[in-house]
Amino acid sequence: MRYFLLLMSLWLLAPAAGATALPPDSTILVINHLPADGLMLKKGWRYHAGDDPAWARSDFDDSAWDTLNPTRPRRELPQALGTGISWLRLRFRLGDSLRRHDLLVNCGERGAVEVYLNGRLVQRQGVINADPAQVVPRGRFPQPGQVPAGGPAEQVLAVRYAPWQSSLLVGIDRTPLLTSVLFNPQVFWEGQGKEKNNSQIYLVLLGFSALLALLHFAFYRYNPAQRANRYFARFALASALASFGAHCMYTLTFDSLGPYLVLAATTNSLASMTGLWSVRALYALFNVRPGRIYTGLWVVYGGVVLMLALAPYLPATIFLWSGLSILFIAEELRLTVRAVRQRRRGAWIIAVGFAGGLLAAIGYVGIHALSVSVLAANLCIVGIFVLRALGISLFLAREFALDAGLLQVKLGEVERLSAQTIAQEQDKQALLAAQNETLEQQVTQRTGELQRSLTELRATQAQLIQKEKMASLGELTAGIAHEIQNPLNFVNNFSEVSAELCQEAQELLATAALPAADKDELTELLRDLEQNQAKITQHGRRAAAIVRGMLEHSRTSPGDRTPTNLNSLADEYLRLAYQGLRAKDKTFNAALRTNFAPGLPDVPAVGADLGRVLLNLFGNAFYAVHQRQQAGEAGYAPTVSLSTERVNGHVAIRVTDNGTGMSPAVQAKIFQPFFTTKPTGEGTGLGLSLSYDIITKGHGGTLSVHSTPGESTEFTITLPV
Repeated sequence: MRYFLLLMSLWLLAPAAGATALPPDSTILVINHLPADGLMLKKGWRYHAGDDPAWARSDFDDSAWDTLNPTRPRRELPQALGTGISWLRLRFRLGDSLRRHDLLVNCGERGAVEVYLNGRLVQRQGVINADPAQVVPRGRFPQPGQVPAGGPAEQVLAVRYAPWQSSLLVGIDRTPLLTSVLFNPQVFWEGQGKEKNNSQIYLVLLGFSALLALLHFAFYRYNPAQRANRYFARFALASALASFGAHCMYTLTFDSLGPYLVLAATTNSLASMTGLWSVRALYALFNVRPGRIYTGLWVVYGGVVLMLALAPYLPATIFLWSGLSILFIAEELRLTVRAVRQRRRGAWIIAVGFAGGLLAAIGYVGIHALSVSVLAANLCIVGIFVLRALGISLFLAREFALDAGLLQVKLGEVERLSAQTIAQEQDKQALLAAQNETLEQQVTQRTGELQRSLTELRATQAQLIQKEKMASLGELTAGIAHEIQNPLNFVNNFSEVSAELCQEAQELLATAALPAADKDELTELLRDLEQNQAKITQHGRRAAAIVRGMLEHSRTSPGDRTPTNLNSLADEYLRLAYQGLRAKDKTFNAALRTNFAPGLPDVPAVGADLGRVLLNLFGNAFYAVHQRQQAGEAGYAPTVSLSTERVNGHVAIRVTDNGTGMSPAVQAKIFQPFFTTKPTGEGTGLGLSLSYDIITKGHGGTLSVHSTPGESTEFTITLPV
């Protein structure tokens, strides 16, 4: 539908209604008024086959020539007019008001012409030749002839005409022999300017289609399993090429009719091809195997292409082209309605898009029939394509998002199964420990040295098993995180590229010759699109931070346990965390209180891992007191306390703050992966989860929390000596 005007322009460039010849006593056409769109000169013409330069003179007596209406089809006129050079003459008299102004006359059709006004050559189109096969027909946007003001009362318009015939084209004899229109100059040039300006809408379609083609070709390259992306990309590419061809048809000046006909046939063929690829994309989206219907569409499409190339002037070509478009729409509706009835996931999105496109098509037909507004008609043309394309594109985007969500669910299932496996292993270890205890009671007679050796062996065995489990779990988590990171990088990269394209589009729009209202609306749309891209980039980076946290969570420490002075280690990381926060915010201050137990024994631990735990706890404590300080509470003094002590064969480290505290519900989830109370973008929720695993699984200790909402929070680490 959106290229219907292009095909119509090849078939009907002038009205086909006839006009009777003037009576013999009325050989002069009197013109007192010009319609707004110009006056078609139908009556008063006389013709004669042959070629004589004297026939251009205004004083030549043509009373013996026959009369005719040259706007009628060639096949209804004398055969001599279609076989060689002939002359047509018209005597006319302009009213006094018209003679005071310059006018324009534009003559031509499927042939070459020389137009003489009162014996003076005013217009030439094409190349005249006595052999119709050698005639070069007129092109697109020819220069009209001048009818100067102040001319004689009676004037003579003589046209030397040579018809154009092509052995490849069928139906040229259905076109008018000659159309001659008298224009007001301002109306003529404004009409041509509006026609070219209105074609700018095809550049919008070109940019939109090219962007969709690029994106979906890239999506198909990344995920070949979703073949609908390939077919939809071909649909968008065909639409982009057709839009470019339509823009050229309405803006370029063609010296000859041949290239224009080739471009018109190619443009309309590409426009029809969009329907084929749209249907094929729906087959792929809804998992429908193409059958005889789709094959039949290709067969009809081939016939349409032949008709467009060889018989563009036949009415059957227009009906066949329009019928093929109706078949495409019918098949798309059939597939969409079938998918909606089968409750296919997301099928309603495509249905809404096609319904919007159908409403736009109906609106275009109504606007075109009533000739209400060219701008409204162009917007309907945009809506016909854009709404259908957005429906399919949004459906594919939703499928991508749902697949990503399913991947997250599977990841959670893997983590649950991993936790279940670890629990089972722990049960097995507990059972093995019970059996070992029974064996120890049976071998009490062994020496102390043997007992110590056995104890060390068990500890080494438990540590090795734990390392192997953590290594396996880490490899699994790291692999999943890497798989997520690859498409995530793709999303972030193309989001940034799309943002740059939006900026380039805004720069091009700033220099485009568009009406102010259209330019403002397009600028606003591009700004909204740019803001959406910024949101995608922001949340993509946040997701990347989560993936990096997962990779860090899965990393295992290669170091072995060594005797560690916890007083020195804790004091060092307390100062380090405080100075780090101070470096970010110079206004932050907090009181540091330490209470280290003297003579605390060294504890076997991995210093780097334990330091990470302490650094995370101190950072959370400083964050909590900073948040309470920013609330502006009167008399509040932020304080972070650190203490160590020895309790029942264990060493305890306590980190206390008088910050915002936590509710019981938050305390119950605080050690879960990805759980955080911080605003979006300030935390991934993996810090305490990682710390919990390091203390409990890596060092055989405990990590607990006690908090009073709005008052304080205390984390306690216990490690075996």
